Amino acid sequence: MKLMKKIFLAASCSALLMTSCAVADANSFENKVLPVTKTQHAEVVQEVLFTTGKILEVNDNMIVVKGEHNLIAAVVTEDTYLLNGKNGKAKKLGSFKVGKEVTVYHSPKMTRSIPAQTEAYAIVLGDNRVKQGKFFKVAEVTMSEDGEYVSVLDVDQSLIATVDKKANKHFTDIKVGDSLMVWYDMMTMSLPARTNAQKVVVLP
Repeated sequence: MKLMKKIFLAASCSALLMTSCAVADANSFENKVLPVTKTQHAEVVQEVLFTTGKILEVNDNMIVVKGEHNLIAAVVTEDTYLLNGKNGKAKKLGSFKVGKEVTVYHSPKMTRSIPAQTEAYAIVLGDNRVKQGKFFKVAEVTMSEDGEYVSVLDVDQSLIATVDKKANKHFTDIKVGDSLMVWYDMMTMSLPARTNAQKVVVLP
């Protein structure tokens, strides 16, 4: 009987010890878990997509472009910028001929038709693989402490461009909501990427 009591007492102590350890481990784990912030799981939804390719067809308010992996019908509205990729100057729709190379910056909302129809924010004439301006919608502007430049973040939060007076003499006038043409060579591999703009045109 005494032996049975000893075994029972030892088993009870062991169970109590395991429970205490489990609680301690749970508390320890809980203390190690970092609070989850919104930014850790925030998903950036792209607001501007682009398609580079050749023009297959031009209608009154639509340009059909065959990209490397897709085919789109870019709907031209009164808000669509038609631009020369080399200097950012405005072009007329008549300048966009079948066979010419263009880059279409467009809405991510597209119809299920073939070709998919989408609203064009800007259609830039020229080969996007060579040095030409990129369409840029400003989501955030930060002035440097010395006032020598501004850093502008695009709406997709994918690129921060540094703009100084060499790139645009009126750089201090750039504001959130502006549409730009930005020329640059290299950018960092960070997220968002960073680059120094060589030239910036603020679109009207």
